[in-house]
Amino acid sequence: MLSENRVNFTAMKWLTSLFVAAAIAAPAAQNPGGSAAAAAAKRRLVGNWKLVKYEIFDPASPPRPGAFDVGRLMYDEQGEMSAHLMRSGRPREAATTETARAAAYQGYLAYFGPFTIDPDKQIVVHHVVGSSRPDWIGSEQVRYYGFPADNTLTLSLKSGDRVTQTLTWERAQ
Repeated sequence: MLSENRVNFTAMKWLTSLFVAAAIAAPAAQNPGGSAAAAAAKRRLVGNWKLVKYEIFDPASPPRPGAFDVGRLMYDEQGEMSAHLMRSGRPREAATTETARAAAYQGYLAYFGPFTIDPDKQIVVHHVVGSSRPDWIGSEQVRYYGFPADNTLTLSLKSGDRVTQTLTWERAQ
């Protein structure tokens, strides 16, 4: 009986060690953002950014300006983001007609939620919790990131392997 208890005790110690190791390893395995490369990318992303340029790339024509020319983007240390984009020169009067409300809606985009980073693919995924566009709520907005200069961030959208849009941001001072 004594040797059976010792075997059970050893087995319990082994199982406990296994469960503890699994509990520690599971979050890291499930979160590719937990890697050193993701942490480095996150350090570069965190902060406030000001929109410098928004370009749309059509295969049959030269690049053209995007729909928005003013914007702010924020990433925080807790893994949350928010983005605000608008057209400058919008009417400052209250939108009192359906046409004016439609124009105001089309001239402003905002959304927020947590973000995750995949450094191997150089993507940041915005997991949209709230948005001025109801169809974006619950969506994942995938952006391909780059840091062409110290205080510059590019976020691109792709269709297949082709870049369709790029937003260039400068770190806000």
